[in-house]
Amino acid sequence: MLKFNKMKKVLFFVVVLATMAITSQTQAQVKLGAKAGVNMSMLTEDDWTMKPGFHAGAYVQINLAPMFSIQPEFLYSMQGGKYYDSEELWFTTAILDCKITSHNLVIPIILQFTPIKQLTIEAGPQFGFNLGMNMDYNLDNQYSIDLITARGKINSDDYNLFDFGLVAGLMANLTPNVNVYARYVFGLTNVFNITYPNQEEVLYPILEPLDNDMKNSNLMFGLGFSF
Repeated sequence: MLKFNKMKKVLFFVVVLATMAITSQTQAQVKLGAKAGVNMSMLTEDDWTMKPGFHAGAYVQINLAPMFSIQPEFLYSMQGGKYYDSEELWFTTAILDCKITSHNLVIPIILQFTPIKQLTIEAGPQFGFNLGMNMDYNLDNQYSIDLITARGKINSDDYNLFDFGLVAGLMANLTPNVNVYARYVFGLTNVFNITYPNQEEVLYPILEPLDNDMKNSNLMFGLGFSF
């Protein structure tokens, strides 16, 4: 409950910050928009690779000055990572294929610089809120020719509900109201609070511990429409 209350306070602060930015620019040109695209996300630890996902949501673009604007966004983002390993265990080979998926509400506050009308450079902070996380894995024991397939919800006490990161990217303005973008998000908050204890139940020893040094990393590609 304490973690949830903390998350609500941070979310309230971010919403107030975005609202202040909008209302303080009543004389500026304001555009509302929607965007959607694909994610290629991973967890920053050895042997973890990218996992596809998607994102979608809305944004408000506020022109501050010639060539400069600010763009708060509210997005759903599916993130996580994939892990594959094999190891000789006694007289058998164990093969593990594992996938972690997290469901997130992310709120980037993006500063935009448009040196020419066709190109915009983006950078800024991102506030993320983890809405849930689960693990899917296949464990193949080749000696006994059996395959364990399982899915489990990771306990919310084991991961951080709040994630802070930095955003950088480019946006190509196809028309005044249509754009395509590429963006990289690097998380600065540890995904897990502690070394995740459950890997020893069925995945040990071929799955490396899900330790508290892991952070989110995400490449985003998508299409945006302004109204």
